[in-house]
Amino acid sequence: MKNNRIGEVLKQYRKQNSMSVTDVMVQLRDRYELSVAEKTIYGWESNQAHPTADTFVALCELYKIRNLADTFSESTTKKTAKPKDFLISAEERSLIQQYRKYPELQDAVKRVLNMESGFKRPEEETTQGENATQEPKQAKV
Repeated sequence: MKNNRIGEVLKQYRKQNSMSVTDVMVQLRDRYELSVAEKTIYGWESNQAHPTADTFVALCELYKIRNLADTFSESTTKKTAKPKDFLISAEERSLIQQYRKYPELQDAVKRVLNMESGFKRPEEETTQGENATQEPKQAKV
């Protein structure tokens, strides 16, 4: 039985990892001693063909895919995937875990990211930006 999700998922994870097809080709060659043409990778991503088992495992490692069953299962994705779902990288997941681990620092992180009072509407940002360029008012003594 052919899994038509493999190509779609491989392409999604390649892009999520900010890799070009050339990057993947070079990494497969240099790290795993697998010689693959760019055209072949495009073929996998368009489900015209599937990588060999060894190449598939190397791609999953390269793309940091940890749970193969959940990631590639057609039944799981059909049941749980929503159009607005998005994937996060291992680094992003680590940042979120550290953020949650230190609640006393969360306000500081929000200030650094300019998120003190949640997400600002564009008109609020414009108003604050205009006020920031005005001369500070002198306090009356």
